[in-house]
Amino acid sequence: MQQHLKKSIYTIGAASLMLFPGCQCQKDKRQQSEKPNVLLIITDDQGYGDFNAYGGTSDAQTPQLDQLANSGVRFTNAYVSMSVCSPSRMAILTGRQQQRWGVYNFGARFPESEVTLAEQLKSYGYQTGMVGKSHYGPVKGPGEPEFPTSHGFDYFFGKEGGTMDYIRHKASDREGFSERMANHLGIGPFWENDKKVDMEGYSTDIIVEKSLEYIDNHKDNPFFLTVSFNAVHLFTHQIPEPDLKTLGIDKVPDWDPATGDWDEYLEWYVNTVRPHTPQGRQRYLYHLNKLDDAIGALTNKLKATGLDENTIVIFISDNGGSPRTYADNTPLKGNKYILEEGGIRVPFVMSWPGHLPKGKVYDQTVSGMDIFPTLHAALDMELPEGKNIDGLNLLPYLSGENNANPHEILFWTGFHLKGKPRVYDDPNGPLARHDKTYYGDETGWAVRYQNWKLRYYGRSDEYGLFDLTTDISETNNIAGAHPELVEMMTQRFFEWHSEIKKDHKNYELPESSEF
Repeated sequence: MQQHLKKSIYTIGAASLMLFPGCQCQKDKRQQSEKPNVLLIITDDQGYGDFNAYGGTSDAQTPQLDQLANSGVRFTNAYVSMSVCSPSRMAILTGRQQQRWGVYNFGARFPESEVTLAEQLKSYGYQTGMVGKSHYGPVKGPGEPEFPTSHGFDYFFGKEGGTMDYIRHKASDREGFSERMANHLGIGPFWENDKKVDMEGYSTDIIVEKSLEYIDNHKDNPFFLTVSFNAVHLFTHQIPEPDLKTLGIDKVPDWDPATGDWDEYLEWYVNTVRPHTPQGRQRYLYHLNKLDDAIGALTNKLKATGLDENTIVIFISDNGGSPRTYADNTPLKGNKYILEEGGIRVPFVMSWPGHLPKGKVYDQTVSGMDIFPTLHAALDMELPEGKNIDGLNLLPYLSGENNANPHEILFWTGFHLKGKPRVYDDPNGPLARHDKTYYGDETGWAVRYQNWKLRYYGRSDEYGLFDLTTDISETNNIAGAHPELVEMMTQRFFEWHSEIKKDHKNYELPESSEF
């Protein structure tokens, strides 16, 4: 079935009145008695500096994101559990470190025994939907544990895999490509539950229109909707041709499968991403602006349908901005793929009118894993039995009931900590050149303890210690001045990882491979 999706015109209304805890306001009695809806928005590889409320770059304008940040709590020391997509998304959905089931890299598998937020909310009477990118494992379609309808979502409209093509969304677009190439590029139709659906249009427009449709169709009953954008993931050179003309920039050719095999494809890949993309930052900002408009359309829909006062809205990026797309993580050092702050510290916002304060900035250490237990507490749900939940309920901290640091210590692993790093037959070949665009050390690990950040650089066998209260950009390595901290944090890391590995016996461990 082919559908045509016209480009949307988003009308963003004025912000509705948000409530501080305890304020005296007139509310609809029916709305007060309802379970709150939950809207979880996940962006893809968004730079920390590419969100105005975080005081980053001057060329990135995000008025709708800023409005969302001002409507609730903005977390400035928020982390995800990994510096790449699928592992961190798994941890958000389960509240658990994905290393517990052996996931350290892209080659993620989602064990059927894991309990997801969607499964919990579904059992509590919620309608559950996901729209957009689903990257919880390999591209294998319905029936697999990684497919959204297998782990608690009643409705899924989207694509699997790490990359989603911005424009090519038909089965016919896959012609001439090997399955491996088409999957890696994210070319082809969307899944609507167990059916493939051809679409026309730009992916961000499609995702937001389907999300708005979902809200309209489920506004009379409590819903949990995850909107998972592929913006601003690569390949950001892809822009609809009418918009290219408006911007005054040329089209960058996509990969032509007739020109070569997998190695040639990887060469094209390396020569298309940063630093080789013409007007690369301008193209990235195009996708960011469209993303910001889409988020405004979602929040405006909640207001238009009268749901805004009874909806918990959570926004988070799955990891830091990518070095391949011209994302900017200012003032943080590093990027997606590595364990400097720019790879793992992310923008994170939570809004719940009448329950969370408006415009609050929270500077203590939190994690994307905290979403799971916080929503359980907010909705008065029991946590799943027999699972070590690594996240924490943030509500007591945000209300001022608990003034401690939620996470005195957090840990991160590099891609190859549980196994050997990849060895290349040709160190200068296409695959090696592709992997070098990670720009970093994937063999090390990191610890944050209070204000201290310890980074072990696996390739060089050296340590970096930074005081993040005075050195957020990790420029002044003071490991030599504090050997006792380095020793203590190192010991804590290996104690944590030894405990994590005890869970491995319960799982069939995946291969850690992007492809």
